[in-house]
Amino acid sequence: MLKKIIFTLSILLITGVSAQEKLEKIIIAGPAANVSHPIFRIMKSGALNNVAKKVEFKLWNNPDQLRAMIINKEVDFVAVPTNVAAILYNKKQPIQLLNVSIWGILQILVRDKNIDSIEKLKGKSLVVPWRGDMPDIVLQTVMKQKGISKKDINLIYVSNPMDAAQQLIMRRQDNALLPEPAVSMVLRKTHSFPVSIIAPELYRGIDLQKEWGEAFKTESKIPQAGMAVVGDMRKNKEVVEAFEKAYKDAMKWYKSHPKEAGKLVVKQVNMFTPEAVEDSISHVQMNVVPANDAKKDVEFFFTKLKEQNPKIIGGALPDDGFYR
Repeated sequence: MLKKIIFTLSILLITGVSAQEKLEKIIIAGPAANVSHPIFRIMKSGALNNVAKKVEFKLWNNPDQLRAMIINKEVDFVAVPTNVAAILYNKKQPIQLLNVSIWGILQILVRDKNIDSIEKLKGKSLVVPWRGDMPDIVLQTVMKQKGISKKDINLIYVSNPMDAAQQLIMRRQDNALLPEPAVSMVLRKTHSFPVSIIAPELYRGIDLQKEWGEAFKTESKIPQAGMAVVGDMRKNKEVVEAFEKAYKDAMKWYKSHPKEAGKLVVKQVNMFTPEAVEDSISHVQMNVVPANDAKKDVEFFFTKLKEQNPKIIGGALPDDGFYR
């Protein structure tokens, strides 16, 4: 009997298959944004079949909904803005950052192609979705660093990117801060008849990552979002390592197969078109960097956010336990 057990373990080690029994299900939560899109490739390709019988995705629409999922132990992994992960960690929620994968997703669409910097928005209005969340946070931090106040730019807040997009399409406003794929969605819509008659040319006027780089004399990239592990799953080293590899491989596929990725994403997130997702991929800075390797960039980002408002990161820079 002992020989049989030893032989079985040897086979498992040689083939790379773990002796750990498969999990019944892995649940991954995320927003509709690009950070979540590689998850759909993981599900489609069966990349986690060695560690789980099933992989399920849950959409979260706001940080409160995400927090409830974590408190109620509904999820194992989450796609999340880095500052939201920090807030949850500082509130003693069981979460660790695995990686940063989204480094540039925010652009300002303009109707006047001569507007190519924040300074040139002075005296104008700007529609901003998600007051107090990532787009607004980054914008206001850049504005403050450049000495631009809300008196200089009239910020008009709306509940979500689709509302901001509608303001542009219907010509109620001329400038809007949007994340991808919403940017690509608007540009697709305004180039199609009959909308093109109502809302003629719009331009990718301002790259907010470039503005950040200029303002703080650093690289034009911002560690905006990534993947985190939550709850008891933090203790399961084998599954976490399998997930990290699967996500990295899925991101590589996502970036190199934009057309197929667009079709895959809309099966899970029907607010976008396949073409908009496809277009967005070439306009988003995506690079999967392990949390510990990204720590320097994350802490610089958090430091600047903390100067703006400590509550944005939950009051303080998270300690080393935050980084997986």
